[in-house]
Amino acid sequence: MSDKTRIVLLAFDGFPFYAFGRINTPNLWRLGQEGGYSPDGGRSGLPSTTYPGFTTLLTGMSQSKTGVRTTAQRPGAVPGWAGWDRCLVPTLLHAARDAGLQTAAVMGDQMLQRVLRLDDFERAWPPAGAVPPGTELDAHGYPTNAAIRPFVLEAAADRDLDLLFVHLNETDTLGHDLGPSALATMECVRAADAIAGELFDQLTPDWDRTLIAVVSDHDMVRRLPFPAIDPTTSFECAGLVDDWIADGCAAWVRLTSGLDAHMAINRLSALDGIESWRWREPGILLLLAAHGRTFAAPWIPVSGLHGSVATTRTLAIVGGGHPAVGRIATAIAERSPRLQDWSPTLATLLDVELPAADGLNLLEQAELESAG
Repeated sequence: MSDKTRIVLLAFDGFPFYAFGRINTPNLWRLGQEGGYSPDGGRSGLPSTTYPGFTTLLTGMSQSKTGVRTTAQRPGAVPGWAGWDRCLVPTLLHAARDAGLQTAAVMGDQMLQRVLRLDDFERAWPPAGAVPPGTELDAHGYPTNAAIRPFVLEAAADRDLDLLFVHLNETDTLGHDLGPSALATMECVRAADAIAGELFDQLTPDWDRTLIAVVSDHDMVRRLPFPAIDPTTSFECAGLVDDWIADGCAAWVRLTSGLDAHMAINRLSALDGIESWRWREPGILLLLAAHGRTFAAPWIPVSGLHGSVATTRTLAIVGGGHPAVGRIATAIAERSPRLQDWSPTLATLLDVELPAADGLNLLEQAELESAG
């Protein structure tokens, strides 16, 4: 059997960070104890939502390069002034495939598969981004974790695969509908951890050459009983907003042309429920809601929210028997890794080029820390 490096990137959508531990996630906990993990978790960018998070994770690039800046989609806004609905740059999986490596993806969100441009991937499930008829779906129309489990284990058992990306979505759906700490959400967390345990068992024959990275895209907080924020309805902000798009606890705002930007920012950031803001480019503002607050949108989650600073924490665990596990473990224990740091690191191990990535190589960081 080949002694080539084997990488498995296991990603959980909307995973409640505090659930990580020996009680709810014994398999992930054991992996982290034997390998390493970031005690404070990793960090996503802003807005801390699914599409920007996973495009950053799999490209090693910031939103300004990937073009994906919001999970919410609306004609005229995405694609358009608020970003794009498909990643503008190749992902780590594309780079690995183009380098001749055996690469596969198993995903629990067919829409995210399209955003990442994996819907034309030869070895991806669901095939061509279309969920096969009869597949068990969750309340939001995505395949359940149980439905994708056989495909995850089948891919893990293929000892010729060099890179496997697995995406489990169901914790996000239940977190939105019931809340991140609801009993059903915690049951889903434990069931997802059981699938992770089975995945690790399948990798045992090649453990010495395998590196497993476990991440998530964002955390989640419980929605509080306050009105949704609409930056266009306030008298003080009348005429300031040309267009805007809500993305959970965050909102992209395009200011009316010709305004004094400082005045507009002062008034918008003073709205009830606004915690902070970010200036992204001329005329474009990212507003961030206070803890438990959300922006007005056609669909607002009943119980769980993400998008703002409070939900940027992610899982960051590394394990396996590969010699690089210890070095990465040291790096993420010393400093919380950002989502864009993973792809440059994994690309190095696979001897794959990601020249446009702006994330840090965690292997180089570990060397600097040991030298310092």
